Order: sequence, then C-alpha cells, then structure tokens
Amino acid sequence: MNPTKHELDLVFENLCDEELLSRCASGTLTEEAKAIALKEARLRGLNPIEPQPVVEEKETYYGDFVIVARNLNFAEAQLYKTLLEAAAIPAEVGDANFSRAYGSLYSASVKVPGAFVAEAKEVFAAFKRGDFALDDEFEPDGT
Repeated sequence: MNPTKHELDLVFENLCDEELLSRCASGTLTEEAKAIALKEARLRGLNPIEPQPVVEEKETYYGDFVIVARNLNFAEAQLYKTLLEAAAIPAEVGDANFSRAYGSLYSASVKVPGAFVAEAKEVFAAFKRGDFALDDEFEPDGT
C-alpha cells in the first residue's frame, strides 16, 4: 500500500529539519516522496543535498606480506616502518607488542606486500649507506 500525496505531505511536514535533510539525502525515497521532501525542505529555507551514487573503490592486492627485516627491537621496527612509509611502501610491524613487553625474549619484524620487497630492500640499503643522513650544517629552522 503506497501512501497518498497528502499522507507524504503530512509525514515530511512533521519531521524536524535534521531528519528531513537526512531523508532527502538517504537515496531510499521513491521519486514522488523525494519530490515532496525536497519541496518541504526548500519551503523551510533548507539546502537539501542530492544523494551521490556510491562508488566502491577496489583495493589493489599487492601480494601477501613478506618479512623484509627481522630480529629488531621495538624502536628499530618502528623506525624501519616509518622509513618505508616515507618511500610510499606500505609496511607493518610484526610482533611489536611482544618485543616491547618482553624485550630480548621476542624480536619484532617489518613486513611489506610481496610486490614491494625489492623496493624495500633498496630503501634499507640506502639507509645503511647513509643516503638519508643530515649534513653537519643542517639547521632545523631551514636557515
């Protein structure tokens, strides 16, 4: 049983502004109900937003995570993870909480998706060579 135009008018007239705007933007109203709701919103001086179609983004699969650095303490693992992320390589720290809680009993590792293993190894090699070191004259304020 579909509601009549008069019934829809009454429903939307009795809604508070927030609920009316929410219903207008929900994308679940019939064309007739949507037209009546938008008319009511405009009569109140509200600016209803037309619902936008939902576009689902597909996540790209870069392969299973592979350990690229192991036997690290918590701080080293976080440093390596940050270093990789700065190079636009997705990275995760494995077993960090165990390493942090139990110290030398457990070590942390750094993992990257399989597609990024070679790049991660290049970043680590550059780091070990000192390519990211600051000059002796470096001033943090940029002068």
